[in-house]
Amino acid sequence: MANEYGQDWRVCFGDGQEAEVFTALGGETGFSFRRSSQEIDISDKDSGAYGGTSYGKQKITISPSGNLKLPDAAFKLLSDASKAQPPEINLQIKKGSIIKYHGTVAIGNFSSEHPQTGAVTFSCDLSNVGAPIVDDLTATA
Repeated sequence: MANEYGQDWRVCFGDGQEAEVFTALGGETGFSFRRSSQEIDISDKDSGAYGGTSYGKQKITISPSGNLKLPDAAFKLLSDASKAQPPEINLQIKKGSIIKYHGTVAIGNFSSEHPQTGAVTFSCDLSNVGAPIVDDLTATA
């Protein structure tokens, strides 16, 4: 087994065309991938001292961030999609040619910072729109 390094994994956005082309987000410094499910209390009066818990539908949140480098075709796709109604875009997470995640995401928080003496940075929160096409962060081929 080998260690994984974040620099090898890229967030890519699709152009929405019939034969969709995915372009890596330029200036990306990293991203987080979070999977969560809402807790559901399934206990009842017969549960005794210990209640029961289950979990509901899954939510996947992907939050890329980076330094803004223009021109950047992927950032333009993301920016344009963030202003659309609904604000959605197709996304892939890739390691080289290996697709680890592929699905439509909704664009939530989309922000940039413009300090007087530093690089312009960006970040956004993207959440799955339904079930992804590919959802396998462990894929090796």
